[in-house]
Amino acid sequence: MHAESKDYMVQAFRAHAAKREPGRVLDVGASGKGGYRDIWEGKGWTYHALELAPGPAVDIVLEDPWIFPLENDSYDAVISGQMLEHNAFFWLSFLEMARVLKMGGLMIHIAPSRGAPHPGPQDCWRFYRDGMVALAEWAGLELLDASTDWAPEHFDYYNKPRQARQRSMMLEGLRTWGTTWGDTVGVFRKTVPTPEASGMDYVRRFAAMHPVPEPRE
Repeated sequence: MHAESKDYMVQAFRAHAAKREPGRVLDVGASGKGGYRDIWEGKGWTYHALELAPGPAVDIVLEDPWIFPLENDSYDAVISGQMLEHNAFFWLSFLEMARVLKMGGLMIHIAPSRGAPHPGPQDCWRFYRDGMVALAEWAGLELLDASTDWAPEHFDYYNKPRQARQRSMMLEGLRTWGTTWGDTVGVFRKTVPTPEASGMDYVRRFAAMHPVPEPRE
């Protein structure tokens, strides 16, 4: 876990979780990021680490990568750091994370916007602030905060006077200048029951358009 990731989780906790009553927090893809456990357990939260494989600090192991063996509305917070970029079908996991989150519960994600390939076992995606906006709509969440650490060359690209507004918008969300991974941070609150989220609506509609054919005798 790079230093900015822990710093950003600390910042998000202080801004959005510190005033909440401690509850249960699920860290999705938690292996190797013990610093998150310290952040939450140190403030009285019950921390559960969910992973694809067993490990000394893993509490929940998935048999299916995109189906969580957990009850609906069972966690007060769901978090991840440096997981979304490795998740081949992150939009499915995002619905599962929303499903196990209680109404009004908090969700925090940290993911790179750039950086070298780093298989774990695969490296599939990069995320911008607008990606967090889209995921909020997909999963029935309210976006509380989102930012991306844009690279210096991104500002160089918008170097004309008429592009000053674009540069200003990018600066508003910038947390740290010149980082390697350009982390994007998204903070959410669950406001819609997951079965009513737009993502689930699309899943149902696509399934209805392509029903499983009856087996031939």
